[in-house]
Amino acid sequence: MRVAESEEKSQYEWDVFKSYPRAVYTAHLQDSSKSNYFLQCFRLTVYIISCLLLLGGSVFSRLVVYLLSTNISNMTEVEIKGLEKCKATANDFGIEIGDYAEKRNDVIAAIILSLWFIQTLPDFVEAVRSFSSYFLTKHETIPIVKSFILFETLRSAASLVIVLFLFPNLDLFRCIFLTSSFAFAPISMKIFSLLKKAIIDNIGIGERMLWLMVCVPLSYICCSFFTTFYMWDFIGYRIYNDISLLLWIPVLGFCFWESWIFKSNANGIFDSLFRIKYGLQKVNSKTRLITAICRIFASCFVFSKAVEYHKINDILVSGFLLQLEFSTQAMSIFWLSGAVVIVNALLRLSIRLLSAMKMQLTTLWHPYVLLPITSFWVIYVAQYEESKCFFDTLLSDYGLAIRGDRYTTPESNLVAIDFYIGVLWFYCHIIWAFTFIEKKKTSKRHEYIEAVAPNSNGLFIDQSLLVFSHKIKKKGNVNYLDDGNLIDDALLGDYHIKDGERIDDVINNTYDNVPTIYACATMWHETRNEMKQLLDSIMKLDEERKKLEDGRSGENSFFNLEAHIFFDDAWVDDKLCGRIPNEYFDTLYNLLKELLNWDEPQKDEEEDDDNNCNQKAQEIVRILISTAYGGRFVTKFKHGTVLYVHLKDKLKIRHKKRWSQVMYMYYLLGHRIMASDISSQDRKMVADNTYILAMDGDSKFKPEAVLRLLNLMRMKNDIGCACGRIHPIGTGIMVWYQKFEYAIAHWFQKAAEHVFGCVLCAPGCFSLFRASALMDDNIMHKYTQISKEARQYVQYDQGEDRWLSTLLLKKGYRIEYVASSDAETYAPEGFEEFFNQRRRWTPSSIANTIDLLLDYKVAVTNNAAISKLYILYQAVVIGFSMFGPAIIFTMIVFAQTAAFGISSDSTMWYNAIPILAFIICCFLYESSVQLKFAKAASIIYAFVMLSVMIATTSQIVLETIFSPTSMFVVNMVVIFLFAAVIHPNEFTNIIYGSVFFLMIPATYIFMALYSLINLNVINWGTREAVAKATGYTAPVEDPIIKIIKKLSKKIGLDKIGNLFYNCFTKKNEEYNEIKKAIQSLENKLATSESKEMTKVNEVNDNDTVTTEPPPKEKIIYQDYTWMDTEALCECSKGELGEAEDTFWHELIDAYLAPLQTTKEENQKAADCLIDLRNKVAFTILILNALLVLAIYLLQKHKNILSFEFRPFNGFEWTKMNEMTGQFESTTDALKIDPLGLFIIVFLMGILIVQTCGMIIHRFNTLIESLSEIADAENEFLFSTTNVIDHDEVIEIAQSMLNTVDYETAHGAIGYRRPGNNIKI
Repeated sequence: MRVAESEEKSQYEWDVFKSYPRAVYTAHLQDSSKSNYFLQCFRLTVYIISCLLLLGGSVFSRLVVYLLSTNISNMTEVEIKGLEKCKATANDFGIEIGDYAEKRNDVIAAIILSLWFIQTLPDFVEAVRSFSSYFLTKHETIPIVKSFILFETLRSAASLVIVLFLFPNLDLFRCIFLTSSFAFAPISMKIFSLLKKAIIDNIGIGERMLWLMVCVPLSYICCSFFTTFYMWDFIGYRIYNDISLLLWIPVLGFCFWESWIFKSNANGIFDSLFRIKYGLQKVNSKTRLITAICRIFASCFVFSKAVEYHKINDILVSGFLLQLEFSTQAMSIFWLSGAVVIVNALLRLSIRLLSAMKMQLTTLWHPYVLLPITSFWVIYVAQYEESKCFFDTLLSDYGLAIRGDRYTTPESNLVAIDFYIGVLWFYCHIIWAFTFIEKKKTSKRHEYIEAVAPNSNGLFIDQSLLVFSHKIKKKGNVNYLDDGNLIDDALLGDYHIKDGERIDDVINNTYDNVPTIYACATMWHETRNEMKQLLDSIMKLDEERKKLEDGRSGENSFFNLEAHIFFDDAWVDDKLCGRIPNEYFDTLYNLLKELLNWDEPQKDEEEDDDNNCNQKAQEIVRILISTAYGGRFVTKFKHGTVLYVHLKDKLKIRHKKRWSQVMYMYYLLGHRIMASDISSQDRKMVADNTYILAMDGDSKFKPEAVLRLLNLMRMKNDIGCACGRIHPIGTGIMVWYQKFEYAIAHWFQKAAEHVFGCVLCAPGCFSLFRASALMDDNIMHKYTQISKEARQYVQYDQGEDRWLSTLLLKKGYRIEYVASSDAETYAPEGFEEFFNQRRRWTPSSIANTIDLLLDYKVAVTNNAAISKLYILYQAVVIGFSMFGPAIIFTMIVFAQTAAFGISSDSTMWYNAIPILAFIICCFLYESSVQLKFAKAASIIYAFVMLSVMIATTSQIVLETIFSPTSMFVVNMVVIFLFAAVIHPNEFTNIIYGSVFFLMIPATYIFMALYSLINLNVINWGTREAVAKATGYTAPVEDPIIKIIKKLSKKIGLDKIGNLFYNCFTKKNEEYNEIKKAIQSLENKLATSESKEMTKVNEVNDNDTVTTEPPPKEKIIYQDYTWMDTEALCECSKGELGEAEDTFWHELIDAYLAPLQTTKEENQKAADCLIDLRNKVAFTILILNALLVLAIYLLQKHKNILSFEFRPFNGFEWTKMNEMTGQFESTTDALKIDPLGLFIIVFLMGILIVQTCGMIIHRFNTLIESLSEIADAENEFLFSTTNVIDHDEVIEIAQSMLNTVDYETAHGAIGYRRPGNNIKI
């Protein structure tokens, strides 16, 4: 039976059987349905838990504050009788209740100190955080917000005054009522604003009366709250001798400034508070530091006055604070206050978590609305006789009691008046809180900013759990005055712009808000499969762009897309056509033909089909253009994205990746933006919304990965670049090694850099750059600098991605890492290719890091994300990486000693000899010999590492896990397993850890030495031979000439041999010159006889490809003969516009002309590189040798120079008895050499720091994923998994056409079992 190998329809009716290619499983770019389902469930779980925690935690926090505060004062007779009754009841059940009156001073002092602790501890934490942020990073130039400092300081003082002076005179119910009266301030401010509109504004009588009538009910509510000033004296008791104490009630209400600051306060005296409330302005570190210090001093002053007022012994307080002397009850109270602090922190975390996930609490569930009601009913239930006795019994250990009926007396009826007035406050507060918290309807036409209350108010935590939303217009006309200020059109997205502020920072105009992505890939000699995965990725991104543009993929803003491929060394010589594109471009062209269906057969059966096919043929864009740098091929993808393939000729323009990047930076950002005919302000806006997606020729990604990078860049303006998670793909042991290496590098190093500072390197295979950042001073222009010094050859040319990242960091831009943005790239599969790649990467990475460390003052000053501590961390990491060979070498030596029982002297020599031989080989022989030596040694040392693993395991068993070495190894394994667990999609990478372990000597010793000693080699050496990589081919000498030269040397006739050689070569040179002249004449003749050309306008995402005839008198001097090759004859021909053609000539003359160097210059550069290599290599080799010698001598004299370590008393371990040769248990202390312990501690410290960064980064990634799920509209949660796509529907419909004559008819397209949609 014959099976068709392609999906194309056969010409025979009977040949209908198919074979489908198997779906290639990709671990990291797989369908995210399961992940989305898990995230949906997890998001729902987090929401439920957060809601319960917010309500329950806020009720607990508030009730503890009420409970502590009301227990400061002495008990009334009614309360004492009730407590005695509960005590008698408890005794009947065998429960003892302590004497409430005993140790009252101790309890009161503990209560006052605990309340002060609840309010002030968050301020201490904020002071430390702000101090470190302000002094360890650059000094901020933003002025402090004085109004914020004033209100927050008064809020802290007023909270403590009310809790320590007013609440002790009330019971629990009246504390709730008094707290409800804080709404007096916002309602008063609302009345004031309405009266201002009714009296001052120029409006009609009817509208004035309307505003006045609105003020009437608000005035009644305000008057009811005003009764707090006299009601307490009216019911028969004095709160305090000075009535001015009651003024702190409205002070606290007004200091809760978030309740009365609204959009009407914009551009007024409280404009800064308005900006802070709605997240339009962040509170800088200096303002936060001053605020925290002022709040601490204010709370300390109130605390001292409270101690004096309640007549607490100063010695008792000093004993608490200085000597930490606590009674049992006092200690219990402190533990209770500590629980409140922890709960408050969790509440703040929960509300931030919900806000980050874009989830909002319903108004009726918000703590600010429900807290008074819930607290009231909890206290009401606790007042029942049975409940009260239970709670009094429970609180007796704390020296506390439920005091909810303090003023209940049989003789007085005034309590009812007091209670009902309090209930009035209670309900007025609930009504006002409901309107204050109620969320307004959102609109797709607006973007919304959410901001959480900036400070934590511990005593009244509900004020710190508010989230404020502010909308920003997406659409609308923006008008400017002559001076650049905004005309008040509406409330500028509900907000007026201040003078001197950029309008695009607050209002996003529709045109300016559309981002443009230039997908730029650099190619050289990629394989067909590598090209295919890149083109597939760009085509998927093109499809996603079309969906967003059509509004079929959620509410996210769409983007413009344009693709560019820059082909290095894309031309070869041809006998007939001169310089033509090489076979690699032919591969790309044929691949595009296949993917875009250029050769799809047209159907002639129906007229409609003919029209459709003709229309499709007309839409096919294939244009060839000759340019100053070589040539260009232009085409279009299915959904309209234009693809430019720039074919670079190394004879006309500088080649290699860095210069390709310079090409597209200056072309897209310089020519397209800066040279455009728009205003400077429009250029700034366009640059701010333009991004360059840097890719390699073998990159593979999904559209979601690009969108995640884009969303992050648009969210934070200080980010210059965002990079994703790179996954190496390929086959072989070297790829397995790199899978684990890439995993731990991203899990630990890159995550730690992102959290504690910023990423130091944005990989060129998949990174999104902000155009305005690249266009900044000392970045794009400095990137064109030619290497002249030996250090520059290493730093600039060997790691162009790292150098560009360093320039961005020094200028002040952040580089961030998005773990959920996955991309794949082919990794070196061969040993030699892998070593050559790392020979470039390692020196360049170290050189750029050292450059950043040496220039740390500039980096710290300019970049807010880089602190001095972060610089110290990088210095420690780079320092230990330089000593890596010595550390690994000594580990192997002493592990072999333990495994084989050989003396350390012999083991040292056995391992030193091959390494010394390799060092000598690297200095004397060429790279091929070095790589063969390293490959053989790596295989041998893989077996040695197996013995190291056995020796380490035996050492852990013998010395137990409490020895420093055992603890380090066990902790490292546990940390790696933990990292794999919290990266579930990448968990399988942990399997390759075994390969990584076996190759530690190969990479940390031989590869490190290979990179170090070959520092003077500046070619790339990957993919192909070095000579081909540099574009240089050594001349092939004639065999006859070789024989003549050898014979002449042997018989001493060198001059005769030289004479023969010169004759042969001279004739060959003359022949070649004649051949070139004839070829040039043929090319010019072909050009003059070619048909009239068309001029192609510049194609971008907004324009279509158009042609227009050039003036007949214009003579074209460019070489178009390469367009007439057989493979490209079906393409249209065109030429660049005059402006762009001039640009390319000017750019090449300025920055990209091929480098012309003499032999003397080359020799001088080579000598400088060798000199640099010798200095660096000998320095690092000597330092590593000294470290090896130091560790060896310490181990040799371990009995003398080590110190004893005993983990705990009674510690036992096993060691070998040298007399009997048997293992015996011993209680002797372990002997530890200090240098080895120092290395272990520092390595473990680095690992712990990176683990903390990884955990924080994973948490942030989880929040981002949950937020992304919130934005998704069409999730699979309610969809069926058995979905038949459009093509299957058509196929099934066609198969139904022949069902009548089923017995004699053939299948329409292929045979398929009914209901079986599985493709294998």
